[in-house]
Amino acid sequence: MIPTPARPADAAISIPPERDPRLVDGAGRQRQRLGQLSPAQRACLVLERYPALRDLANCDWQQLSVRVAFCVLFGESSRHFAHLQLAALAGIVASAGVNAAYAVEMDVAVRTVLDRLQHDFGITTPHTITLDVWEAWGRDTNLMQTLSMRLRKYAAAVNHHLADYRERLSQDDLARVGHLLLPPMPKQFRYRFVPEAEWRAAAQRTRKAKTDVVSECATAILALMLARYPSMDRFIRWYRQQIERIESGELSAPARLVYEDDQLDLPRQPGPEAASVEQLRWQTSPVRLELTIWRPYEFSQRRYTDWIQQTTPGTAEHERALSARSHWKERYKTGIHADPHAYFAEIHPGDGMPWFIGPLTKWYARLTQGGRHGKALQADGRLGPVHAGIGTPEDWLVGYLGQGIAADRRNDRCAMPAGVCFEPEATYRGVLYGTAIVTLMLTADARIHEILQISADRFVKPVRVYIVKGPDGTPKRDPTTNRIITDVIIEQRLLPKGRKRDDLRLQYDVSAARLHLQEITRLLKAAHGGQVPVVAYDPSHPKAEQLGAERYLFQWNGRHLSVNPINSLRRPATTAR
Repeated sequence: MIPTPARPADAAISIPPERDPRLVDGAGRQRQRLGQLSPAQRACLVLERYPALRDLANCDWQQLSVRVAFCVLFGESSRHFAHLQLAALAGIVASAGVNAAYAVEMDVAVRTVLDRLQHDFGITTPHTITLDVWEAWGRDTNLMQTLSMRLRKYAAAVNHHLADYRERLSQDDLARVGHLLLPPMPKQFRYRFVPEAEWRAAAQRTRKAKTDVVSECATAILALMLARYPSMDRFIRWYRQQIERIESGELSAPARLVYEDDQLDLPRQPGPEAASVEQLRWQTSPVRLELTIWRPYEFSQRRYTDWIQQTTPGTAEHERALSARSHWKERYKTGIHADPHAYFAEIHPGDGMPWFIGPLTKWYARLTQGGRHGKALQADGRLGPVHAGIGTPEDWLVGYLGQGIAADRRNDRCAMPAGVCFEPEATYRGVLYGTAIVTLMLTADARIHEILQISADRFVKPVRVYIVKGPDGTPKRDPTTNRIITDVIIEQRLLPKGRKRDDLRLQYDVSAARLHLQEITRLLKAAHGGQVPVVAYDPSHPKAEQLGAERYLFQWNGRHLSVNPINSLRRPATTAR
């Protein structure tokens, strides 16, 4: 049961007029001002717009993201006939830890379902949707086919998240706030009326076709991953040495350097057209990467200097460039410009670059194009990294580069460098996590959501020791000591698909990725004071409540990884050049 908290104090939270989104027109400006507010200020605006929401027990309105707050204050949800219930749903799912992108998807799905019900039956409030209305609506087979995905997300939002919230309310609380909660879909509605069986069968056939291809190439894919990770590992070790040289005074930022290496890889041809794995031929090739290591202060200084030099003294453009540099000098001693350890690299294009430059180039192209049409560049969203710090840069670098790109567009100039800017440490973490996941998918006989359960708390102890044998079946011996060589099997106790109780966990062999898991553990401990932090399982997964919070290894920035960033990590590292 959720205890009813005391009503918050009536003392208003001050919002400066220059940051108040209610005082401007246009979605872009409103969203920009919302982003400048603190979580407490955004929560204050929502509760001022919807005072009835104060009655919702145990709802943390400060968890609302900028995207979701905009939806309920100024977006389509704010103009919907069920705007009050949609705002309540937004607060409840945000308090449950659902990420902003999925929360917006659920909001769109719920609005679509309610709009169609209003169109077909003339309902004026959500609570006029009766069982008879659902039954009559469900008999429209063609409509159910087109709305299958929307209905699935409606059920996830209302029948799962809101149902969980309802169960923890007292009878008195439920009577007081029941009108704020959307009506659930009837039990068995999707099973009876939504043709998901056909959709699932078609998806299963598609997955099987892909699995058959992967099964034939599994050995080559695994070998490719295990060859590419050492290449990335050698680069990051070299990069860290250069950072040490800069911080010791041996080099000065910006530092233009050249990295050279030999990498093992697969050629693009023969690719998917190959008749067998035997037709794939490994190749060793030299790679050369020319880059400049920057800090934000030096990079901004270079940008403003170039802008001023490209203008003619006495012109309006020249004065605008001088004014922009003057404003920058007023704030360069604060924020990211004042961090002496905030490094990133700019790539100078050339021939024979390492394999990981290709995916970086594609991501940077999306970043530089993402700010068009008034959309803001952001981390953990579709216009920025899917999971900041894993594969794509941390939030600070995305925000810094995004501000530069947006400033150039406002001033109608193209002064950003031609080279791709990236964060080597984040790229390394992406390759490391991706290698570990693909290795486990191919060797542990586990699904992706079973692999994502791997935790520092779930290792099976003691480990199983076995004797390593040669091709002839006899034990291998160390050539120096003549002792028999032994190895260990590392296992994790994970909850497989279809099971929800802790006593139904099974043991999975994760030995093939043990070195990668050890490195992930080392990085997490280094970032969190020697401890692997406890984080909640991805809240968008149906078993998130059963899995709870643990010291999961596939996490970063205090959040468990979801499937979307995992998919983005797998593709680049498993594609031949």
